[in-house]
Amino acid sequence: MEPNHKVFPVGFRFRPTDCEISKYFLTRKALEQPMITLTVPEECHDIFSRHPRDLPGYPIETHWYFYCRKLDSQVTLNSHSIWKQIGEETGVLDKKNNDTLVSIKRRFTIIDPEEGPDDILLSEEDKPPQYNWFMDEFSLPMTVSETDWVFCHVFRKKIKPGSKSEEEGENEEDEA
Repeated sequence: MEPNHKVFPVGFRFRPTDCEISKYFLTRKALEQPMITLTVPEECHDIFSRHPRDLPGYPIETHWYFYCRKLDSQVTLNSHSIWKQIGEETGVLDKKNNDTLVSIKRRFTIIDPEEGPDDILLSEEDKPPQYNWFMDEFSLPMTVSETDWVFCHVFRKKIKPGSKSEEEGENEEDEA
């Protein structure tokens, strides 16, 4: 997959909300409707078997957005997956429309067998920064559309020194 070189206005940052991802990008893709936006996420059907280091723009980019298709009607994962679901499925609600359910959100974290234990010979100051990788997968509820399209948002969060919990940084956005 090659980086998509587009000319964007200075200061442009693509960071749609969960509701925008669900209502605009995923629903329009599933219903094959046109999208009028500066950027439209690319398709990446092997995202669950790819490490973020292999994504375009790494290591400068910290957020990626892709469309992909579920591998079967229920499960996105397969035996080649390096991502593991964490936590429960949650509903994405449209606050402007009486809290209508617009999508189902699943959070994943990376299973990285290449990552070894911390080097005990390095001091805290010498250790390279550590990151937790996450992916949010959005799928439409059957009330909106019966589709196998999902929208994936891959991102990393810097691990704070002394922090051992993955859950700590879940709701805050990393602006690195």
